[in-house]
Amino acid sequence: MTMSQHHTEPAIDTAVEDRVLTDGDVEAIAEATAARLAEIVSASPGTFALVDARQLARDLGVSLDYVYAHASELGAMRLGSGPKARIRFDLDRARQALEARAGRFNGRRRR
Repeated sequence: MTMSQHHTEPAIDTAVEDRVLTDGDVEAIAEATAARLAEIVSASPGTFALVDARQLARDLGVSLDYVYAHASELGAMRLGSGPKARIRFDLDRARQALEARAGRFNGRRRR
């Protein structure tokens, strides 16, 4: 016996097999999909941009040393697992983290 003789086709419900989508069905699916995508997009925060540490420092107006010192707080993502894996940051997430940090220190004097 060959491999193809051992392979059996999955059982398909005959009601589903015989179902043909009408133009109205396709239109309803398209409209529902478009509406759901609009919800997802409108709920998403502004933009999603991965930047390196140097670009993040420029965009946030902080030093490169600050970015590395606060990398995990700023949402650093390692691309790879090696000792020289690149680090990238989601710009919006890093901005939010910096704003939250600034908010915690407003009103509190540092010694």
